[in-house]
Amino acid sequence: MRYLFILIALIFFSLSCQKWDKEEDIPSYIRIVNASISTNYATQGSNSCKIADIWVNIDGNRQGTYEIPTRFPVLATGKHNITLRAGIKVNGISASRIIYPFYNILNIDTILPEGNILTLSPVFTYKTETVFGWREDFQGNGFSLDRDTESDTLLYAISDSLGNKVGKFSIDAIRQRFYYKSADAFTLPKNGTAIFLEFDYRCNHPFSVGLIINKLQSSIVTPLLILNPHPNTFNHIYVDFSYIVNQNVDAIDFNVIFQCNIQEGYTQGDVEIDNIKLLHF
Repeated sequence: MRYLFILIALIFFSLSCQKWDKEEDIPSYIRIVNASISTNYATQGSNSCKIADIWVNIDGNRQGTYEIPTRFPVLATGKHNITLRAGIKVNGISASRIIYPFYNILNIDTILPEGNILTLSPVFTYKTETVFGWREDFQGNGFSLDRDTESDTLLYAISDSLGNKVGKFSIDAIRQRFYYKSADAFTLPKNGTAIFLEFDYRCNHPFSVGLIINKLQSSIVTPLLILNPHPNTFNHIYVDFSYIVNQNVDAIDFNVIFQCNIQEGYTQGDVEIDNIKLLHF
């Protein structure tokens, strides 16, 4: 019996050595430091964006979703096709990440170097079927936002340090309420398609963005998202209007609204907005 145990141990040791001696695959690596978009300014506006994630397929097979910046291993070398899709945070919420439906997919035929790093900086574009229902960049002599009678403060177009104009309003103990809406009311599709509002903002006081739902006999003011202070730099946001529009099938059209009321604990507030785009298909 003792010899049988020794024989079994020798067989196991031999098989284990064969397994350990097997040469392991050496992966290649893909590094993505940043992602951006390219636009035709005259028809699509600014190239401002905030791509948070990259969704990756290799040769049609799902590789994974990666938050930028990223570096990840790929068990493939040589010539391959890489598909990249741009991901965003819906309403700025980290738990709500999707492939942004208005950006084109990138297909890249490239060589994945064994044991080395392929660095990519993808540049996306808007899909040709994207409808720009509204754009406002405050660069003209006027702007396409109207003051409501309830607003006791004004929106101004001011120039930044680079000479670019942005929209700015301020509130304080005397001027406590800001309420501006898009000058035009927009007819938006109610067929389940994606509808998003993009814009840049910088603020030291919360403010809200939403829709006025215009029906046959009434208009309903519907704030959809409160934006918290982001005072040091401009932040880009993607606001999802899809659900609220598709739920109001009896609406005639919609206005976009920006609102702000002085809050407890604040003596004043400044809000800047820019590069507004209302998108749908």
